[in-house]
Amino acid sequence: MLSAVRARRNARMGATMNKVVEERTRRTEWYREARFGMFIHWGLYAIPARGEWVRSEERIPNEQYDPYLQEFNPSACDIRSWMRAAKEAGIQYVVLTAKHHDGFCLYDSAYTDFKSTNTPAGRDFVREYTEAAREFGLRVGLYFSIID
Repeated sequence: MLSAVRARRNARMGATMNKVVEERTRRTEWYREARFGMFIHWGLYAIPARGEWVRSEERIPNEQYDPYLQEFNPSACDIRSWMRAAKEAGIQYVVLTAKHHDGFCLYDSAYTDFKSTNTPAGRDFVREYTEAAREFGLRVGLYFSIID
């Protein structure tokens, strides 16, 4: 009797898992076919120029890391030209680090002041990136870390 109950339960679980796998396969089919994408790994951590984990690995306190906010001003940053070049290269999708492990946001957020719109740049780079990528017919992806 117990083995029959387990068999029915396992059959239901198997059917559910098959549906999950089928749905995931359907949703990611475009990704498997695109094959060529670009990951833009960029943020405040570019200023000390010792890798994206610099704040964590070197245990940099807020008092030392926060001043980078006032240095962050990529005035020559032309995201639209990046997207044009990506399209011309045959890239199908682009992913941008919207918020990395240091907690710095490349977009305007109501939840933190640690963001690009509070720097001398004063720009929402995620908005610019999203608009430009869509203009050139590129699929948009965002990398968002919750570790901060």
